[in-house]
Amino acid sequence: MKKFIILAILFMLFACQTESERSENLIGQGKIVTLVTPMGEHIKTILAIDPQEQERGLSGVRPENFDEDEAMMFFNLEDEERYFWMPDTYFDLDLFYLDKDLKIIDIVRKLPYYIGRSNPHLIPRARPVWARHVLEMKAGSKISKNLKVGDVLTWKSPLTLKETEEKVRAFFKKN
Repeated sequence: MKKFIILAILFMLFACQTESERSENLIGQGKIVTLVTPMGEHIKTILAIDPQEQERGLSGVRPENFDEDEAMMFFNLEDEERYFWMPDTYFDLDLFYLDKDLKIIDIVRKLPYYIGRSNPHLIPRARPVWARHVLEMKAGSKISKNLKVGDVLTWKSPLTLKETEEKVRAFFKKN
């Protein structure tokens, strides 16, 4: 838990002091939610909502600062083709593509890490997938290994998934 709090603080410190800063209180309790797997496992999840957060993703995060029960969710309001690559990463990731109801519709396992941004043509990329959200977890973690296409994750937060979407929509309309 301590590492997760440190990761969340670092994530917030490196965020642009514009849209990211204004969106921090967007959903209360910061932007950390719990997702529950069909097996009852809890995933501590940081939401990447604004474009700067999504572009940064887990770049720069060291494996010792990201536990196996942690994830980053690229939270989006619409379905579209999602593209992911791995610049400045330090550990392989499993990517779970989710629909609007948090059902896993596709998985990319063990997307290799790539330290740095030089030689962009060498940076590993996942195939594009049509989805609403994408969840990134440490590749091969106990929880990650158990997830499969068709599983539905349960949203656990002070706000429901629908309420969170409404707040995010309102935020982007204002800004």
